[in-house]
Amino acid sequence: MIMLRRKNIVGLVLCTLILSASVPLLLGIQQTPATVFGGDMVAVSQVNSSVSLNITILESIQSQNNVEAASAEISCFSVIEGEPVVVRGVILEDFLEIEGSSLVRGEATNTERFAVIGRKLSETLGLNPGDRFLLTGSSTPAMFQMQIDAVYEGPYSEDELLIPLSYARKMAGIGGDSVLYIRVKTTNQTEFIENLGQQEQPVVVTTPGGDVTPINADISEEEREMLQLAIRYMDNSQFKATNGSYVSMFVQEGGSSIKVVVGTFIVLDGALAFIGSAAIVSRAIIERRHEIGIISAIGANRGYIRKAIVKDVFILSLAASSLGVVLGFLLVKFIEQQNLLLMFGETIHAVINPYILSAIFIASVAIHTISGLIVESLMSKIKPKDLMQETEKIEREADAPALDRVLEVNI
Repeated sequence: MIMLRRKNIVGLVLCTLILSASVPLLLGIQQTPATVFGGDMVAVSQVNSSVSLNITILESIQSQNNVEAASAEISCFSVIEGEPVVVRGVILEDFLEIEGSSLVRGEATNTERFAVIGRKLSETLGLNPGDRFLLTGSSTPAMFQMQIDAVYEGPYSEDELLIPLSYARKMAGIGGDSVLYIRVKTTNQTEFIENLGQQEQPVVVTTPGGDVTPINADISEEEREMLQLAIRYMDNSQFKATNGSYVSMFVQEGGSSIKVVVGTFIVLDGALAFIGSAAIVSRAIIERRHEIGIISAIGANRGYIRKAIVKDVFILSLAASSLGVVLGFLLVKFIEQQNLLLMFGETIHAVINPYILSAIFIASVAIHTISGLIVESLMSKIKPKDLMQETEKIEREADAPALDRVLEVNI
């Protein structure tokens, strides 16, 4: 009844392409904060702006039996060669260990003055070992002339510039031995938090699940809600730079907010695909309304017509969804390889795997099939005679000569 016409297949392929291309990229946006900060790690940060997080706690953390690696860090933003860049102050050896990263080009022999650039950032900025550049402050006036010493590569973010903690402190406007947070990779989070309570420094521990646990500090539930509220509304560089306790919490709270945004856009994508599918399927069925009218007139009941329509739409959707998913996969890979999507200088890595592709394929087939059912239910309310008469009227209008030809005067 509904023939596999090229225009019908192309239309449904485009509807599927909307889902197969956008969903993996949206999921990639959702995972970007976790990629930057290492979402599978525990973050130790200061309680409030009046109590800084001292790096001296790093040694006691690293000495715990359940700790595999720990890295004291300061994150801030800058602009290099006109591009936004995430700058991370680190102890280079600790950072490479916790990230599972390694230097692939060049070497950093001076631990007090180095500039190590991520592989992808190196490609984006065109900076390689030996190249010089200017690095400016994030929230306070600062300027350094730096030279790229090495390029690092790892499983997490490769879009960052690594510099010593002393330089990062000047960029972020913090002094002494302070750091903004300490990332910890531990085999036992409960034991780690218990052991952390044995030292006197007040800190806040944020787990990958978003749980905030104060250590050696009394924080009421109301104060905790106020801290989380501050994350949402006090979003200026000076505030975040001087309030390190919000850095790790911002990642978790920001991640939750991004989930809501991403989920909303995925629903909107599904709605857009459904509307487009319904329009295409409706047009395909309307083009066959004359046949529907004839078989209805000779005794075919509604169940038979519905079965025939759903069968044809299902076959059509299988072909279109398969092609749409394949094209979407290729499009996502192209966008990722070309580094066309960035968030604060970080490349967005699409989340794409057989499970996601299968889910998109099933959702696409379901959308097309349901749209066919809805259109069929609307068509079934029209009498067979009306369907045939309407078709004949349209055909007569199509066969009628054009008005300009009728009025044409031969001279």
